[in-house]
Order: sequence, then structure tokens, then C-alpha cells
Amino acid sequence: MRSQPHDIAHDLSRILRDLVTLIRRATDPSLLSAPQVSILSSLEHGPRRITALAGEHGVRTPTMTTHITRLQATGAVDRGTDDADGRAVVVELTDHGRHLLATARQARIDHLAARLSHLTEDERSAIAAALPHLAKLTATPAPDVLPPAARTPQEDQENQEN
Repeated sequence: MRSQPHDIAHDLSRILRDLVTLIRRATDPSLLSAPQVSILSSLEHGPRRITALAGEHGVRTPTMTTHITRLQATGAVDRGTDDADGRAVVVELTDHGRHLLATARQARIDHLAARLSHLTEDERSAIAAALPHLAKLTATPAPDVLPPAARTPQEDQENQEN
């Protein structure tokens, strides 16, 4: 059993990619794309700026704007301006968006539950036992250093100066 952080990270990264692919297959692409489900989930706890959503999802602002435009066309989100800065665009989940998100989540849960039902009780128990530890990984604050592809040239310059 590999227990060094780098070895675990390597294996976990591969398995998580496969799990995400498995779960995304349950989403009806005629209703929402996988990135759209993720964006709606990000809006579940309140309105967000497009720039914040782009940063959270690891895409550039124009890409996020395209996703938001498509979601707005379906009635899943509304756009407005930030009260603190009238130039900033804020996006909010609508009731229809909440319904779409709930439908997509239920489909994903059902799909994953069907797969889990084919495992043994011991295998399911091992996965259940690992869940709190995996949750702890996501609760730990991320390092301030972004990967090079996510930084702007200005941020690269600032990092070199510090």
C-alpha cells in the first residue's frame, strides 16, 4: 500500500478523474452540461461575481461569461450588478436553476448508488470510512500559489518579486 503523499496524490488524482467522468455521464446533456451543473452548484449559497466563478472553476472570465449566458437563456440564472461596484456582474440562481440542479444531482446520486450496489459490503464500508478524510482535504485552505497556467503575467511578475 502506497502511503507517501505524492504516491497517494498520483493515485487519487487518477481515480477522482475517473469518478468525475462516471458521475458526469449521469447528467442529461440536453438539460445541462457538466460545467453548468458545477456552476449552478457554486451559486447555491448566494449570488457571485462572474470573475469569482471563473476563478473557482479554473476558467477565464470570457469562458465563464459564455456559460452564464447559456444558463441565463434557460432561465437557470439571473444577472445583475454588484451593489458595491456597479461595473461588476453578479449572477444569481433562480428557482428554475435550483430545480435543474436538484434534478441533475439526483440523477448523479442514483447513477453512483447503482454502481456502489455492485460492491461488497466491506468495499462500501471502506469507501464510507474514507469519506471524512476526503472531506478534510477539501476543507483545508489551498496554498496561495496558483499553478502557472492559472496566473496572469502580472501575478507571475509579483511572485518573482516576492
